[in-house]
Amino acid sequence: MYVVCGLTHIDLEIVWGSKVPTASDKGYPPIFDRMSFWVLYHEDKAIAYTGSLRVTDDIVLVGNTYIRKEHRNKGLHSFLLEKRNNSRLLKDSIKVTVINPIEDSKKENLIKVVEKLGYKKVQKIDDISLNMPEDIFEGITSHNKEIWRC
Repeated sequence: MYVVCGLTHIDLEIVWGSKVPTASDKGYPPIFDRMSFWVLYHEDKAIAYTGSLRVTDDIVLVGNTYIRKEHRNKGLHSFLLEKRNNSRLLKDSIKVTVINPIEDSKKENLIKVVEKLGYKKVQKIDDISLNMPEDIFEGITSHNKEIWRC
């Protein structure tokens, strides 16, 4: 297995082999549509993806993760997020994500994954960073989603 990063949404659709809904189509705040993608491959087939978007020098939005159904329940979700979060590109950044269960995902399971990776629930903008742009924070919170920080 290996991970490739820096793909655009168009690139993602090409390697995925079909149309991929945008983050906002899935219920994420629209800013998540600007993410670049990290794709997990197994035997040269794209089996999972996640995204990241740098919003300040020290803050990165992460999320919009998807695992093909036939590859779920094998620990790949945590594996891909660890690869992304610990990459040289993101390792020293504050990572902010939104809990947004889709399809048969359960909110409780997503929370377990992010807690295991060291994320803490955000109650107010100061819980993220003194440098978090207020308009971005308000754009995320206006969607009534839980925000978590690592």
